[in-house]
Amino acid sequence: MANGGLISIGICADTHYWPDGRDFVSADGSLQLQGSSKALLATLFGELSQAKLDMVLHLGDLTCGGGTYAMTPDVFEIAVVDLYHTYRNLHTPVFALPGNHDSMPGSGDWRVFHAVWGTPPGMGMTIDLPMARLVLLNTHGHSPAQIADAADRDPVYGWVNDAELARLEEALRTAGERPVLLFTHQLLAPWSSGNDWRAFYGIQNTAAVLELLARYNNVRAVFQAHAHRLDLQQRRLGDQVCTFVILPSLIEYPLAWMRLDLSPATMRMRLNRLPLPDLQEASRLSGAGQSWRAGHPEWWDLTIPLQESHT
Repeated sequence: MANGGLISIGICADTHYWPDGRDFVSADGSLQLQGSSKALLATLFGELSQAKLDMVLHLGDLTCGGGTYAMTPDVFEIAVVDLYHTYRNLHTPVFALPGNHDSMPGSGDWRVFHAVWGTPPGMGMTIDLPMARLVLLNTHGHSPAQIADAADRDPVYGWVNDAELARLEEALRTAGERPVLLFTHQLLAPWSSGNDWRAFYGIQNTAAVLELLARYNNVRAVFQAHAHRLDLQQRRLGDQVCTFVILPSLIEYPLAWMRLDLSPATMRMRLNRLPLPDLQEASRLSGAGQSWRAGHPEWWDLTIPLQESHT
């Protein structure tokens, strides 16, 4: 452990790397900075390499595959391979979940991602630490029919297949006294404001996942990606309270990753903005203004208890 008894984890989400791509403007005018992918990635890796982390987790959308961006299959495959080797150069264990934009453009499957990262299709992983169990839940277990029915063969919503649900249940059932931290790409709950929610932000079979979480009463926090905003709320799961976090993206404002410092009793969560003020401002000022994506200041450095909390 790098930090005197703490375990420190860097969490990244929605980097949408496309080294020779162009900036992308969403329907609402918000600016994504694909044209600066190389600078963003280099700055991110400089920060991660200096942060004395015990591991790095990436919660998906490493690239610009799937639909929307029109990345070609050959460029997508090169980007996945290059990113994998770049992350390995951190000399820190790196674990990655796929996002919907980590699927092959045109065919809509995640075979390239899983082949490169060496993980089974549709399946995540469990990481045991002395003070917590980390469960990385794969939300891209879509059937061929679900993929074929989606626009651009990109089912933006999440789907946890039966095998992954069984793995999740086993991880919860056997956690013992360790609290569980759950990590996903798509969302298990809408953000706290409830505004502008669309079904494609969520996991389509959320009810099946939440039923398991409520049954075992040992998940203390859920970390989600996909929505490009920082959000935090507490929700009841069974007879205990769980903190639901949505992570900001690294491709648009606030250009930030999260640091978790775990002790036996608490988890400290801190927002780390990349030191790229000109790019931050370009994204923040785009459209009708994107300051809301950084969430409330009280969320930027927050300590969450790991022991059980009842309502």
